[in-house]
Amino acid sequence: MDKVLFLSGTTRGATLESVGRSLGRDFGALGLGFHEISLADQEHFLENLRKVNFQEVRLIYSWASMGLGIMLRQQDGTERDLWNDLGIPFLTFHGDSPAYFFDRHIVPDTKFITIYGFDEHRDLRKRFPHVHGPIDVVWPSPLDEIPIDQLDFDKKKNGKILFLKNGKDPAALRKLWASCLEPRLLQAIHDLAGELESDLDSPASNQIDDMIARYFSDHGFDIERLFKLRLFFIAQLDDYLRAVKCTRMAEALMDFPVEIRGNNWNHLDFTGKKATYIDECDYTKSIGLVRESLGLIDVSPNTVTRPHDRLMRAYGAHTFCLTNEQRFLQELPHPERLSFRFEKESLQQQVAYLLDHKAAALEMGVEVAEAYRAKHPPIASVTKLLEYASLAKLDNLRQRPAGSQDFFVWPPARL
Repeated sequence: MDKVLFLSGTTRGATLESVGRSLGRDFGALGLGFHEISLADQEHFLENLRKVNFQEVRLIYSWASMGLGIMLRQQDGTERDLWNDLGIPFLTFHGDSPAYFFDRHIVPDTKFITIYGFDEHRDLRKRFPHVHGPIDVVWPSPLDEIPIDQLDFDKKKNGKILFLKNGKDPAALRKLWASCLEPRLLQAIHDLAGELESDLDSPASNQIDDMIARYFSDHGFDIERLFKLRLFFIAQLDDYLRAVKCTRMAEALMDFPVEIRGNNWNHLDFTGKKATYIDECDYTKSIGLVRESLGLIDVSPNTVTRPHDRLMRAYGAHTFCLTNEQRFLQELPHPERLSFRFEKESLQQQVAYLLDHKAAALEMGVEVAEAYRAKHPPIASVTKLLEYASLAKLDNLRQRPAGSQDFFVWPPARL
């Protein structure tokens, strides 16, 4: 039986491991088996690899390039790249900007397929060097799906509104900049941060690299080939903007009986507020919490093109999810109720509506989840991934495909 191989690691709250297994179930709908090997189990990693029949493996996948570049020592002391030797297409997913850990976003050759969660991150990656294989996006699938008849909607109607988000203090980031940047760079990053912070709904935040290029050009500097400088500024400003957004959201939510779960919210004081803060990040535990909740609140990672994983978790549980304004929401039912602007009144009005119209919120949760699944069926996404594997496999054949014509030179010797 053909199968897919998932290389898992260890991430905060076991998030990426859980998402990877969920994707394995989507591949199962196409009749493929699923096999997982943990990269964290170094003691047994090679032993577990030897148990795999790689003749049956159609595709290897991981998150954030985990497992890429594994070298095996030969008897003569030389080292060989495991995946190059196997020649099996290797697909890696990235849910975050390439500005943070750029080395993990290197695409070494055409056996390696890189899939981003958002068009903005894919487009940014294509601006930088070391792209030697396909880079694309696919529509994400609902996560942790449960049949609708297994949900207790009476319990959900009286359930909590959840904001599952780790926090960050924007003031701490400004102090960090002051401690490590020279005066001209500090002025530049403060100027850009102030521009971004002045309008959190501005489309400029969706591609911060453009703002950086314009700023330095306007001040007489050519930074087009200063790739590392650009990545530094993008990462700092992207992180800062996220910190500002989630902090303002939490401050607006304090007036409501919302449950905020995540780490790093010590910069806010929840004393005497209606909101409850729980210092916890546990993906597995939160699956049940989402299924029992009245609704979720989400914020995208400075993107507008495709849904964040919290939305996918809500849709998997047929649960209402409120998020910031994004383009794809216009394709779904009740778009006017699905989003807010980064203004205190906007978010508070939407949360108040949710609390005052609980039955409607439950109905919208089901309707929106079913509409998204119909428009972006999981089988379409995993089919595209398998088709990419077929493209990469042909591109890397070391001899002419069996049965093909013999009147052209293939594979080309100099490509």
